[in-house]
Amino acid sequence: MNSLPPEVYPLILHETPNPTVVTDESFAIVDVNQACLEFTGYSREEMLGTLPLFLVNDPQTYEAMTARLAVGEPWEGELEAVTKSGERAYGRGTTFPLVDDGELVGYTGIFIDLSARRRSEQTVSVLNRVLRHNVRNDANVVGGVLSTVRDAVPAEERELVDQAIRRVDRLLERAETARDLHELLERSSSALVPVDLTATVEAVVDDVGGGGQATHAVRADEATFHLDLPDSPLWVLADEALPRAVGAVVENAVEYNDAEEATVWLSATATDAAVTLTVEDDGLGIDADRSEYLFGRTEESQLRHGQGLSLFFVDRLLAFYGGSVRYRPRDPTGSAFELRFRRTDSPAGD
Repeated sequence: MNSLPPEVYPLILHETPNPTVVTDESFAIVDVNQACLEFTGYSREEMLGTLPLFLVNDPQTYEAMTARLAVGEPWEGELEAVTKSGERAYGRGTTFPLVDDGELVGYTGIFIDLSARRRSEQTVSVLNRVLRHNVRNDANVVGGVLSTVRDAVPAEERELVDQAIRRVDRLLERAETARDLHELLERSSSALVPVDLTATVEAVVDDVGGGGQATHAVRADEATFHLDLPDSPLWVLADEALPRAVGAVVENAVEYNDAEEATVWLSATATDAAVTLTVEDDGLGIDADRSEYLFGRTEESQLRHGQGLSLFFVDRLLAFYGGSVRYRPRDPTGSAFELRFRRTDSPAGD
């Protein structure tokens, strides 16, 4: 196998976009890349020949790092880097020995700045707490008061109270969806497992419409459901949030269906690589100029999400699964949502 020419290796160092430091065997800096200079604010002359302790906020972290390196082992972990102006940047560092023909020639360290991600995670965490506690508690109080006073108002004005109660219920549902999305983001490193999509869909329809088997019609209070699913399981890569996603799309098909007798069709098709679940309704459909905002994929979606908070959750979850969700108009009227999953084998032993 052909090896790279020696002059390529300095290029690798200096073209690396993450701040990188190279030291000799005594940990004195012998080279840094341009990304390191820009990140720290130091000049190359200020850094060469110095120990990189001044770049690490916590001396104990630096000692743990050098102790591992001194015995020939790499170190990796979280740390705060310090710039020349005294700013602290949270990130992850990796350091490892440099060995040439079995002889130690120095060490190198790479820093990945995760400050923006950390701020984002902290913001999401705060918003989740606000939604989970403050908004939910206040909405529950308002809903309880409205339910209490409903019978006390004149009959001709009760529809206004009922409308307010429905709005409060919708607010609670959206808070629950936001909480679910936060939990999804928190567990984004969890493993995907085989999940039977057929059983999941049937369970969701059972919750909404009162039970039944595949390839049948189920009448709920608000809609009739037609299922066209295979008799055998459809195994897809997912996790325990899958029923929440399928339920969100089904509920969306019912809630925004203005037909006098709403109908929802659920069908599944499969190839060797993928399974597509299609959820269709016979409502009025969605205006073409609104469809691009459904899943929160554009910046304007924050202001124009409409039905999109639950669908935003579905979109992010399907992306996490390695799949996708898309909308198309249904002919002659209504909406169709196609949820595409990666197909997988059944669990071991099944």
